[in-house]
Amino acid sequence: MPTPGDSFESDHSRRSRIKTERGWEQRYHLLFDRNVAGIILTNAEGRIVDCNEPCARIFGFDSREQMLAHSAWDFYFERAEREALIERLRKRRNCPAEEVCLRGRNGVPVWVLATRAVVSLAEGRPELFQGTLIDITPQKKAQARLRRNKDAESSVSAPKGEGARMADLCQRIEVILRRVSKSLQPENLSQIDRAEMQECLRALEQMKMLMSELELLHLFPE
Repeated sequence: MPTPGDSFESDHSRRSRIKTERGWEQRYHLLFDRNVAGIILTNAEGRIVDCNEPCARIFGFDSREQMLAHSAWDFYFERAEREALIERLRKRRNCPAEEVCLRGRNGVPVWVLATRAVVSLAEGRPELFQGTLIDITPQKKAQARLRRNKDAESSVSAPKGEGARMADLCQRIEVILRRVSKSLQPENLSQIDRAEMQECLRALEQMKMLMSELELLHLFPE
């Protein structure tokens, strides 16, 4: 039979626990609502337990209520990606910041710097996963534009200096080799005349000069 002291301790512990939980939740919601980063809470089944307004805006929604109507699975291009994430979280309890491409509203790619962790809001609640997201889509788009511009410039720009000269010499040597090799094919040798033979000799002499120039470029680069 419990003593008055036991009852007092039990009630005291319960009141202390409730007070601690309420204080924790108040601090949590303050951090959650005022955070400029996107924060999302989901369970293993994919239900979005909560998210803040910045998170909803990252994915293209006008309000958090719109995002809460979706499943967490909707924001992955491949289901296996989230399955692998959940497995990692269960083993490590958290995942360090990493760049991730997710699926925004209407299927548009959304790049985020994401930190994920396993959290428990209160005793007896189910396992929850928290994601803290920073939108880096503008930076990724800018990087992609720079790469496209560089690729376009390299495709239309001719090589300069030594590289251009070497490329020109190699191309001219290739043309001479094709021309001479056609005349010197075994089936054509019996039909080659003096004029064609002299043309081949001149072509080979020209190629010899080009090869010498090419060798000089290798020995004495600009």
